[in-house]
Formats: sequence, C-alpha cells, structure tokens
Amino acid sequence: MPKCPNCKEEIAEEDKFCKNCGTKLIGLSESQADAEPPSEEEVKSAVTRRLDGIKNRDEGAISALMDARYTKFDDWPPFGRQEAAEALKNEFGAFKVLSNYSYELKDFETNALGNTAVATYLIHYQGVMRDKPFDVTSRVTSILRKEDSGWKVIHEHFSRFPEETNQQPIASPSPQTTSSTSQPSYQPARNETRRFATLGFISAIVSLFMMPEIFGSAAIILGAYTWRREREGTRNLGIIVLIAGITCLLVGLYFTSLFTLGDLFPS
Repeated sequence: MPKCPNCKEEIAEEDKFCKNCGTKLIGLSESQADAEPPSEEEVKSAVTRRLDGIKNRDEGAISALMDARYTKFDDWPPFGRQEAAEALKNEFGAFKVLSNYSYELKDFETNALGNTAVATYLIHYQGVMRDKPFDVTSRVTSILRKEDSGWKVIHEHFSRFPEETNQQPIASPSPQTTSSTSQPSYQPARNETRRFATLGFISAIVSLFMMPEIFGSAAIILGAYTWRREREGTRNLGIIVLIAGITCLLVGLYFTSLFTLGDLFPS
C-alpha cells in the first residue's frame, strides 16, 4: 500500500488527500508516493552550492545545478521571467563587474512532494557592482527536482523587501550593531556625490569674481554630474548646484563684460 510522501502514513489508492496530514495525493504514482521525501539539509545544501557559485563567480558550478527547464524572476533588471539561456547569460555577464559578494540565509524552509522540493528563505546579500556598493534583502522561492545527477534548480523567484526596510538586518541586531546596520544604503556613493556638489558650489561662487567661463562651466558640469549620480530622495541637491552654476556663470560674464567695456571705452 502506498504511503504519504510527507508523514509516511499508509493511504488507500483511491484517497485524494492524506487523512493524517492533508497532503494532496492526486496524480502521484505509487513509486512517487513511496519515495522518501528529501531532507531539508540536502535541499539547503543544493541552494547553498548555487549561491556559493555566485560568490565564487563559478559559471561551471552554477550551470551544473540548473535544470534544462530553468526559469527565473530576478530582483535585478530585467524583472520579467527569464528562460535558462537568458538568465544564465545575464548572471554570468554580471560576474565581470561583481566583487566582494557575500550572503546570509535566514528562515530556510523546505516543502517536499516526491522528488520535487520547494525551498523558501530570506537572503541578505551585499557586494560591489560597477564600483557601487549594494546591500539587499530579498525573499526567495526556489523549486528543485532530484535527478540521477543530483538536485537541479527548476525555478527561482527573488523579491526584494520594500526600500525603506531593505537595509534592516535579517537577524535581530545586538545593541553594539544597531547603529551601524541602520545607516542608509549606498553611503559611499552618496558621500562621493556630496563632495562633487560641494565643489560645484565653490566653483559657482568663484565664478562671480574671476574667470566665470571656466569656474561657471565647472559648476554646471559638477551639478549635472551630481544630479545624475544622486539617488532618489537627495536628487534636488544636484539641481540646486546646476542652477547655481548657470546663474553665477551668467552674472560673472555680465560683470566681466562691463569691466572690459569700461576699460575699452573709458568715460
């Protein structure tokens, strides 16, 4: 008599649900029903090897874990469903600009049905992409199937937490770490753009007194660069620098022309 794949209680062949645990049994062959459900440890081991492949930028290790039917919903663009070839091409392409990657798993849970497992967990990962630091917390669903060569990933779905809570640590912070983990994301990038904004302001002021065509133009360039680099919530700083640069350039040129004309045509 077949057994439930979850609780291992014997079930009648005509049963649609396990009377002990409620598992849906429709569509299970007898071999599937008798199959030993995978342990959470072996499923987590497969997920960990997949993430270690990203950490080590190991294309071979990742490819070996992917089923031919693999699909992915990523938490980085593009956000649409990616088929196997596209998903791996995008991921391997990112390895060229990825560094200092690390991750932490939390709240890992596995639900199994025969040789298929659904793993759900939280992942907190961070690193540097194109010289910009990132720090992300996402919810993940991974579907895996056990084959003769081992566990293969059939589908992955990554979903970021909302931006305002994205930087909260997965584990409960200790009093010693609360202040450091509550800092906003992309802090180094923001500090860099603020330095450019400060230089822009200084250049704008200097252009009122000397060489406006040089310092005013520098202020405009720095303001435009700051505007482009600043992230949401602080982008107005770049606009202010840009407007100040244009204004000071025009004012500086006006007074410079007056002084020049005064020297050429003295009263």
